[in-house]
Amino acid sequence: MGERAEEHGSKTDGNVCPSEGQPDTLTTALAWIRARNVRNEAFGHELFFDPAWDMLLDLFVNRCRDRKVSISDLCVGTPVPPTTALRWITVLENKGLILRNADPKDRRRQFLSLTPVAVARMEVALDRAIESDRRYGLGRLRLVDQVNDLL
Repeated sequence: MGERAEEHGSKTDGNVCPSEGQPDTLTTALAWIRARNVRNEAFGHELFFDPAWDMLLDLFVNRCRDRKVSISDLCVGTPVPPTTALRWITVLENKGLILRNADPKDRRRQFLSLTPVAVARMEVALDRAIESDRRYGLGRLRLVDQVNDLL
């Protein structure tokens, strides 16, 4: 999945307010993207195939940052051949998870966005990931790593 979603500064849309010391859904989505990128660097992306999730994460992060994503941007950001990415865009659209919006300045280009249903589902999935992280102590493990790094 593209580093594009990771490399830009964070701008949330107000729907993802973290509790004190807790990650928000944007941070969780970015962490998920980073973990997938690290895994793919270690093993190669050919072993793992989940373009729909990669696309949903990318669209969620860019929605939080109020950034438009063109079809070509999403295809480039997904580690599959462009024809496969286009097929998955159609699947997500048919499932009611993404919308195509024409660029008012250039009718040849279309932007993609998550539907309200997809946003709600992404927030639930990411909130559950945050809760799982809290429940199983992974946050505490990160704190231990940070302390060890300081020593």
